[in-house]
Amino acid sequence: MMIKVKAFARFGETFGKELNVELGAELDGKATVMDLLTGLCAPHNAHDLIFDESGMIKKYVNILVNGRHIQSLSGIKTELADGDEVAIFPPVAGG
Repeated sequence: MMIKVKAFARFGETFGKELNVELGAELDGKATVMDLLTGLCAPHNAHDLIFDESGMIKKYVNILVNGRHIQSLSGIKTELADGDEVAIFPPVAGG
């Protein structure tokens, strides 16, 4: 399955601003947000950028799947489907 990833700010500097990631072949066609993030981090040695010491996504990292925050879905266990769009960005602040 092909997942479109959009990464913003320092995440975009690390992973690239827009990329297509192929997932699922080794996962029997099922992939989660955790699988995607682990796969993104490995070649960039960026595990500490996304995950805390316990292996959970850091509180300031925002992940959306098709425009919905993963907290309103199944968190890091949210299943992905072919063509899904995942956005990764830091907190937004401003005035």
